[in-house]
Order: sequence, then C-alpha cells, then structure tokens
Amino acid sequence: MSTSEIQKSELFFKMTETLHDDKDVVDKKRRSFRGVSAEQRQAERYEKLMEAGLQSFGTYGFYKVTVRELCAEAKLTERYFYESFKNHEELLIAVYQRLIKEMQNTIIAAVLAEPNKEPKQLIRVGLTTFLRFIREDARIARILFIDIPHVRFENSRLILDTMSSFDTLLQQFGRVMFPHYAETGLNIDLITAGLNGANVHIVTRWVHSGFAQPFDEVLESCYALFAAMADYLGKKPEA
Repeated sequence: MSTSEIQKSELFFKMTETLHDDKDVVDKKRRSFRGVSAEQRQAERYEKLMEAGLQSFGTYGFYKVTVRELCAEAKLTERYFYESFKNHEELLIAVYQRLIKEMQNTIIAAVLAEPNKEPKQLIRVGLTTFLRFIREDARIARILFIDIPHVRFENSRLILDTMSSFDTLLQQFGRVMFPHYAETGLNIDLITAGLNGANVHIVTRWVHSGFAQPFDEVLESCYALFAAMADYLGKKPEA
C-alpha cells in the first residue's frame, strides 16, 4: 500500500471522530449559583442520568426500569429527568448513541496506532478491539445486543441510522485499502451490510450465551469472514 493511500485512510479515520456531535452550548449568560452556571448544573444532571441509564438498563434491562428508578439511581427528582428526556426510551437512545461513539473511536484509535498497515492486520486489530469493548463491560453488551434489538422505538429510523455508521466505516476503509473493488462488480453497500450483519449475529449469540465461547474462537469466526472478503477484493481483475 502506498504512503498516499495510508494517509488517506488515516485522514478518513480521524474525520469519523466527528460523526456524533456533542450537545451545543446555547446560552452562556445564564445566572450562576455558587460559581456554577445553570447550564453547568444541567449538564451535570444530564451526565448523572446518562450514567444511571447505563447502570440500570445494562443491569436490569429496558423493560424492567422505570423513570422513578432511574431518578433514584441518579439521585435526582423526576423534574430533572424531564428537563433532559421526555421518557426513558429517549434516555436509552442517548446512552446507545454514546456507546456507539465510544466504540467507534476506540476502534479507530487502535487501527491508527497499528504500525502494520496491511489490510488484514488492520481488520484483525479492529475486530479484536471491538470484541474487547463488548466483553469488558456486561452492561454495554446487554444494551447493545439484548435490549436495543428488542425494543420497539418510536423513532426506529434513528437507531437504523446509527447502526449504518458502521457500514460507512467499512465502505471508506474498503475504498482506500482495495482500490480495485469497483472493478469486481460488487455492490459495496450490500457487502458491508452483510459483513456487519454477520458480525452482529456472531456477537449476539456470544453475548446471549454469557460469553461462553472463548474469545479467540469468536475473534477467528468474525475474522474469517472479513479476511475472505479482503482476499477477494485484493485481487486485481483480469484484463
């Protein structure tokens, strides 16, 4: 792979860190209390509710948690809950989106730090980081692979759009690392959706089993699919 291609890949990955914007600051002149502005206090309450959502949803499941219980976990009144969220579904979505952002940034950082830029090595690093992120916190695993797939959201498009961001990551990776992919006649959108779908099914079974299968076994199962596609895309088409 040429230096210019590596630079393009790194540029893309750095740009993806801005996929999810942080909350905007809209009024910097609001009154302060003991040196802390109203905005800062609201932001602190928001973070407490986000942590309460991660802890409660990740421990008991979405359908077994009420707004009152979330407030008790956050040590806040319900008045402050509704200051930031209209219902506990909206809180779950916010927690989910934050976890996706953290996961993607963790994977991107690991791939960028890998000195060996050979495509299959980067794939292995990315998958290893992804699986570790899931396994290291059972709350995250439950929210992403048990609750999210089974909750009927009012705005289902929002969840689908968030999930499709992984397709975008793979598409950009493929276009840079496999310059001849367009000549294969394959639909890159369908290929990335298929790879991500297979990956999700493998990990979902792993999570539902309580991580019964050894880590390396799960990693190799995921890697085999991606590596096979990398070999296919890496071939130069015949003249």
